[in-house]
Amino acid sequence: MKTHLKLSTLVATMLMVATTQLMAAEPMLSTGGYATQLQKLEMMKMLDADGNHMVTIAESDAYYNSIFDALNKDQDDSLDTKEWAGTTKQTKLDLATGGYTRELRSMKMMKMMDTDADHLVTREEFLNHHRAIFNKMDTSTDKQLDAQEWVAKVFGGH
Repeated sequence: MKTHLKLSTLVATMLMVATTQLMAAEPMLSTGGYATQLQKLEMMKMLDADGNHMVTIAESDAYYNSIFDALNKDQDDSLDTKEWAGTTKQTKLDLATGGYTRELRSMKMMKMMDTDADHLVTREEFLNHHRAIFNKMDTSTDKQLDAQEWVAKVFGGH
């Protein structure tokens, strides 16, 4: 009985360590609310510049460059907390749905994108984060997302 208990404890400990290592290896890319709002077909249509019902990595980059530019009011190629959150009068971006804008502009999402923890999100950090999201959604690995991939629940918590 004691051997069985020790073995069970050892297995449980190994599973906890493995889970912790896996979680550390894959950075958190999204909040549940952000993923839910992003993965609506209405958002896919906004990224699908050529209207072919597919979003390519190039279309995604172009879209997120436009979003970054809309947020970057002082045009210094980085977003501080004031630019990120916006004013109470101007929180919705014309390039996105209101729900998506609200979730994107949360401080939690800013912190996820601020990889060097300097309280600024550079264009590079912003684009790299969205490329990682694109790659997570691109389960076929063909560098384009169809509607099925777009709405698939690939992020935990949504």
